Amino acid sequence: MRFTKLLAFVLSLSLLASFSSNAAAAIPTSKQRPRIGLVLGGGGAAGVAHVGVLKVLEEQGVPIDVIAGTSMGAIVGSLYAAGYKADELEKVVKELDWPGLFDDQQAREMQSFQLKRDNAGFFNTGEVGIKDRSLKLPDGLVSGQKLMFELRRLLERVAQVEDFDRLPIPFRAVATDIETGEQVVLRKGNLATAVRASMSIPGFFSPITIDNHVLVDGFVSNNVPVDVAKQMGADILIVVSLPYKFEKREQLNSAVAVTLQAMQFLTAKNSLPQLKGLNAPNIVIVPDLQDIGSLSFNRVSETIPIGEQAARAQLGGIKRLAAYAPNYQATQLAKRNANEQEEQGIRDGRVAKIILENDSSLKDAILLKRLGIKAGDALNIEQLQRGLDNVHGLGYFDIVDYSLTPAGKDLYDLHVTARQRSTGDQRLRFGFTLDDNFEGDASYQLGVRHIIKGATRAGTELRNSLIVGDRLHAEAQVLHPLNDRQGAFIDARAWHDRQDFYEYVGKDRSAEVRLGETGVEANWRADVGTASEVSAGAIYRNLTPDIKTGKLTFPGESLQIAGLELAYNTDTLNDADFPNRGEWLQAEYVHGFKAIGADVEFDRLKLASGKIWTEGKHRVTLKGQVASTFRDNTFITEQITLGGYNSLSGLSPNQLRGNHAALGRGTYMYELADYPGVAKVYAGGSLELGNTWDKAEDVSWGSLLLSGSLFVGMDSPIGPAFIGVGHTEGYDSNIYMHVGRSF
Repeated sequence: MRFTKLLAFVLSLSLLASFSSNAAAAIPTSKQRPRIGLVLGGGGAAGVAHVGVLKVLEEQGVPIDVIAGTSMGAIVGSLYAAGYKADELEKVVKELDWPGLFDDQQAREMQSFQLKRDNAGFFNTGEVGIKDRSLKLPDGLVSGQKLMFELRRLLERVAQVEDFDRLPIPFRAVATDIETGEQVVLRKGNLATAVRASMSIPGFFSPITIDNHVLVDGFVSNNVPVDVAKQMGADILIVVSLPYKFEKREQLNSAVAVTLQAMQFLTAKNSLPQLKGLNAPNIVIVPDLQDIGSLSFNRVSETIPIGEQAARAQLGGIKRLAAYAPNYQATQLAKRNANEQEEQGIRDGRVAKIILENDSSLKDAILLKRLGIKAGDALNIEQLQRGLDNVHGLGYFDIVDYSLTPAGKDLYDLHVTARQRSTGDQRLRFGFTLDDNFEGDASYQLGVRHIIKGATRAGTELRNSLIVGDRLHAEAQVLHPLNDRQGAFIDARAWHDRQDFYEYVGKDRSAEVRLGETGVEANWRADVGTASEVSAGAIYRNLTPDIKTGKLTFPGESLQIAGLELAYNTDTLNDADFPNRGEWLQAEYVHGFKAIGADVEFDRLKLASGKIWTEGKHRVTLKGQVASTFRDNTFITEQITLGGYNSLSGLSPNQLRGNHAALGRGTYMYELADYPGVAKVYAGGSLELGNTWDKAEDVSWGSLLLSGSLFVGMDSPIGPAFIGVGHTEGYDSNIYMHVGRSF
């Protein structure tokens, strides 16, 4: 009896031990639990759906022990690994100016006035470099200057972390060695640089060199790096992969479609085999992004709820993983707090010294002056970005980057790397313009400009230009900076020009002259801040007329003109062709005198100003202009002209000519369509009021001519394009087309 009771007691203990053991196995302790890895694949704009998945994982408390990412997956993954919460990530991706990240151009409002003038000029249709006596295209359409700085800014909190295993969540970025085609797993170094390398789309972004590897986007070798996460020690994986959609032959009807299909096959080839073997408890999430493509950066906010929906479809498996670590969120919060303290240390720090790597022809003093930061200054990230943009705006560099190295308590060495443009310091810029009124008056110009930058270490620039077409123009120009800030310079040029010159009487042309002009000019120019410029100079011109039709009296076989010029300009427009904000002011005075053989004496003053207002897709521009020669007998070539698009649009270009002029214009435009990175299309109209007069006594409100136009315009890669109809009272209506920038 006692033996029976003893046996029953032993069996009870055995069963209890067995039950306890099974229960412990069902819910492992934090030390025993499997390591969970997060794999985020590439996908461009569509890859922002990863943020929606992270929202669900974080909401459920799923522990993430390691992260591996490619391309956009590397961006999202690095930010999460650096301590960003999912809601912070959502705010970041929604607020980022994605199109702006892919434009290396410094914001126009911050450009020097000379750069504004160049970028708004005729020679802006295209550019190629000249290096080693051959034409050189850039390594990518975009060098990634703005993208790199934005990554540095966002990852500032972990700027001191060199080993990615020391991040709040260990992380790997995957890139591709473009020489071998092999994947390169980045686990150390600068995190922002690693992420930038992982998303260097071949042909679009310039490659990044790390440890002697020339790296491009990781999608080429491993778009969904499952194997990398496993190598990091992950036992269970959560994989977010974008869907692969292959078009039928009917849809493969363009070069773009064929290229995209080829890229899909390339990424599928290295990704789908890794996904096939992933069974429960692994989780594979494939957001259904429908028509949101890799370049749909105007729709990134739409991808987040799609990613969230795809994650919730697998909520059962996600909750089972969450049960492994009930205290995971508290652990992550402690890591984030530690990183925030380190980030604050950088924000409170100062610059110990500046270490500059400059491989251009410019002397270091110019770069340091443009940087605007010196040893002892407080670390201000916004100021640093402006300084780097100022250096990049010199036009000598693909990327101007920085890194920080601790140099004592709250002290950091600032390393600035200015990488010379891959296309060299010589380049060819092209220009094109076409005008047609569909009544036989079509004109065009094609032009090329050869630029030599860095002709001296002070930054002297040499330019030689040639334009052919209805106008023939040849020019040589020297721009020589007068200080290291590059804010003042001498602008000297010499030219020969031949173009048609028309005189009108009423609606009809009374004379047509092929006017030759040879001239020299020298100006002193100085920036006033970034918005304004003052200039003063001297000019000498020799005019030789070849009268084709009608009569036009010249003082002799040629006309000599000499004069002094003064000018003041302000420009805060955010775009040269289709600005949506800003204002401008132009004031110019020319005094022509009889000296050194000059034949005529004259004065000419022009004042013009305008402002732009935008509300949504609606845009209004107002402009006012007045001009006078202060006398009633100025020679015809030096008079003031009106006529043409936006200058009494119903008239031919320069149809009205006189000693005094006034013009007021109001323009309305509505944005019809936006094709990101390609073009924007507008429709609009204008009302204009103005005239020219020979005599001051004739100037009156009653003699102003009312004009108006209706048009469709496009902001295209080769410049502005307009087609419309204009009418000025007392004249016939005029249909016009204009493509490109006028010289």
